[in-house]
Amino acid sequence: MLRRLKFWLVVLNLLLLTLWGCSVLPELLADKTPGFWEWRRMLVVLSGIFAFAWMSGAMLLSLRLPWLESRLGGLDKLYRLHKWLGIGAGLLVFTHWMAELLPKGMARSGWLTPPARHGGGDKGVWMELAQGAGEWIAYLMLALVVLALIKRFAYGRFRYTHKLMSFIFLVGVYHGLMLLPRELWARPIGGMVALFALIGGAAALHAISGRIGRQQRYLAKVERWRQTENGALEIECHAATVWPGHQAGQFLLATFDEQEGAHPFTIATDWNEASQQSLTLAVKPLGDYTRALPAALTAGQNVWLEGPYGAFTFDADKAENAPQIWVAGGIGVTPFLARLEALAETRGGKDIDFFYSIPDDSHCPAQLTGLCQTAGVRLHCRHTQSEGQQPLSAIIERLRDNTSVWFCGPVGWGKALGKTLKSAGLDVRRYHRELFEFR
Repeated sequence: MLRRLKFWLVVLNLLLLTLWGCSVLPELLADKTPGFWEWRRMLVVLSGIFAFAWMSGAMLLSLRLPWLESRLGGLDKLYRLHKWLGIGAGLLVFTHWMAELLPKGMARSGWLTPPARHGGGDKGVWMELAQGAGEWIAYLMLALVVLALIKRFAYGRFRYTHKLMSFIFLVGVYHGLMLLPRELWARPIGGMVALFALIGGAAALHAISGRIGRQQRYLAKVERWRQTENGALEIECHAATVWPGHQAGQFLLATFDEQEGAHPFTIATDWNEASQQSLTLAVKPLGDYTRALPAALTAGQNVWLEGPYGAFTFDADKAENAPQIWVAGGIGVTPFLARLEALAETRGGKDIDFFYSIPDDSHCPAQLTGLCQTAGVRLHCRHTQSEGQQPLSAIIERLRDNTSVWFCGPVGWGKALGKTLKSAGLDVRRYHRELFEFR
């Protein structure tokens, strides 16, 4: 999936570059040998168009559209792409404004010969407004991109500042449409810019209206909660409206407090009709909000559940009985517990090795050993305080033909495991890692 996504991103960017080149270069090179200021103008236009395209893509992904989520391999992968498109757009905006401002400053300081003027006349109030607004939103956007990358910046504040991106994009639409050179509107690149404006603008308006995810929201009530052995908080909810069901390994976005907004939580239980609309959420105390959540809960309080999301569903293998290796650390056991419940009901039948790392026995979920025995899953439990980290060689030894590997745990461990598996010859498409990072 990642390789295919990278391929299409490269193709789309090359298409955009080709359309720009076909629209601009022939005319630029036909009349004369272009000088510094002509090339500088082309860089300003090109970087602006690319920034516009990347921002439009990021705005579209922010809508959490189910058909996009399924095609990109889950909401965690979608948000990773959204993040990198946003970072890329920020760098392109920086390039756009440096190409616009630096040469002018150098000319004013006498370091460059100023460009020859060809009349031009009064730009008009709307053009002047578009130019001035563009400069200010560039600075604001760069500041917000930096804030989004600072993990110490509280999520509640981040959520409100990130909402400003929709307004910034709409101002960017006005800036781009007003200042795109007139001659480009009659060429294919002008049509592409109009398409970006339409897609991104519609997405921005949808976000501003507060309708993101609304069609996938379901009202539920908190019934009970408890702290688990591994330090996580389990919250049992009963859906007041009909929950559509979920697969083991999926997660949802839960809103306990409208001011704080939605947070992603793994669904710790499998789904079946007999569960009578009951769901258990697993919450790891990673920040101020999640650490304070137990004290804020009350029995019977309303909670909005949005989802289900994610493609970490253990069903990517074409061969029904293909062997699997599960690897988890700490709270990462949650999606595997849900899958074990489902397998325990059918009494196993799967060829699965489960490598689970915990500090000591006190952090092991009470039901884990019994579920593994009933489901026929081979459990390899590692106590890191006394035995050290799980050796990757032990996992590699279990690789067989058509094996798929499913990982949920610390980011660094997941990356190291991926590199080791690739070196051992595992097809990267058979390594499934739950990213679960939304910033």
